[in-house]
Amino acid sequence: MKGLKFLIFMGVLFLLIALFMLPFYYSDIGTLISDLNQGTKTVSSVLDDLSGYLDHIDSWNILGFVFLAASILIMHSVVDHFLLYRLNKFYSGKFVLDGMLWFGKRVLSLVFTTLFFIFMANLVVDFYSNIRIASKIENIAERKYTVLLLGTNKYLQDGVSENLYYTNRINAVVELYEKGYVSTILISGDNSKENYNEPRDMMRSLIKRGIPQSIIKLDFAGFRTLDSIVRSKRLFGLQNVLVVSQGFHLQRALFLSWFFGVDAIGYAADGDMNMAMFVREHLAVPKMILDIMVLNTQPEFGSTGVRRQLTFGQQDLVLISFILIYLSMAVYLSYDAFDFGK
Repeated sequence: MKGLKFLIFMGVLFLLIALFMLPFYYSDIGTLISDLNQGTKTVSSVLDDLSGYLDHIDSWNILGFVFLAASILIMHSVVDHFLLYRLNKFYSGKFVLDGMLWFGKRVLSLVFTTLFFIFMANLVVDFYSNIRIASKIENIAERKYTVLLLGTNKYLQDGVSENLYYTNRINAVVELYEKGYVSTILISGDNSKENYNEPRDMMRSLIKRGIPQSIIKLDFAGFRTLDSIVRSKRLFGLQNVLVVSQGFHLQRALFLSWFFGVDAIGYAADGDMNMAMFVREHLAVPKMILDIMVLNTQPEFGSTGVRRQLTFGQQDLVLISFILIYLSMAVYLSYDAFDFGK
């Protein structure tokens, strides 16, 4: 029975992971539901969209998935043994009631494990990135930099009110230029609609502040942070950049820069998070981890490049063995959670 319950749990786990990922890959769930109700989209077309995210998976991503799965199992075991064990006293010996209690524990465990995963992902990214982010210009080595300015909307959603994130990013680049830290500027932003052009708006704002157009380049396909970082290297040939955005955004940008081989530091423009932005940014980090480790997500226009695949040579074989040992330990530690009374 324990083995059967383990398989049931894994099925529920994969279903919940799919549901968990929906908000990441359909940023506006309300619109998605509306489209389904109106017939603009069907369940089949949504599944086709989601399956499209699997098109670029390679052997490294499979290994990354195994590593993440093992980590999640270990987190699950920690949650079960140190938190949910208190519910064991309610087991009564009646199969149906005990089964309901066991299933309730599994659902709670998945919830806490998801929160634990989000916490750990943010902890790792913050630890790597924060030391590379300067909030004062005096903390940046004095030399000329290629600045990567990450785009955002000039106005808030009402189309009239000033977006302070935008204004403060412009101010930060102008400050760097006036202090002599800028050689060239690459503005990477969204131009997915004819009447929406983040790079053009930012360029015009910089020119109005006295920065010559001759040192500005534009990337109109920086739809996401991943696109901006990858395209800065693959399309524009940048290897060493000073990234400008708000601090909370720079954390992801610098981690992606490290992963894709761009030597980057960050200069934080003014701007704090409200609660909605706090939630969005901290959910964006595990999405980023899934993008680069499991899904091998590509830019909308462009590619992360061709990378060698896993082999059974000594170097890769040692890595594969370590991850399989890690997975075995994870299964062993979590297995006892799949029995009544445990």
